[in-house]
Amino acid sequence: MGKKRSKGIIIFSILIFLRSLWDLNIYTSFSHYCFLFQPLPEKIILARYVFSIFLRMALLISGIGILFLKDIFRKTILFISFFTVATIYWKHPVSCFRNIVTSLAAQGEFTSDVTLTPNTLIWILLAINYIIDIGLSLSLIYYFTRPKVKELF
Repeated sequence: MGKKRSKGIIIFSILIFLRSLWDLNIYTSFSHYCFLFQPLPEKIILARYVFSIFLRMALLISGIGILFLKDIFRKTILFISFFTVATIYWKHPVSCFRNIVTSLAAQGEFTSDVTLTPNTLIWILLAINYIIDIGLSLSLIYYFTRPKVKELF
């Protein structure tokens, strides 16, 4: 008889799948990716881009794989989660958010009603991204290392 999936596995599977699709959608434009990481040399940006696409594809496949209770996909999710926490500054450098805010300011997105300075907005955006990525990664690590969840795989 087949093993029963827990609600947590289904919820995390959906979250991983949707987040991976969202990220892949953002990465459809290499020129946008170059804009975000523009202080870096183009070869480094290309390497980051390919690696980012690879990680998102691995997460997309793993999100589906955990629904089938395959341990290799559970371990893949754990590895990527640990990797994300360990390399969060590399993943979201301050310069990316500076580029975004500078671009918005150049387009006239900031008016005199805006009470936040561009520098404050940069740090708020950075903090939000760090909280989301680290929070999701730590949640995945916690959930998929629990003994009762490991037994399902």
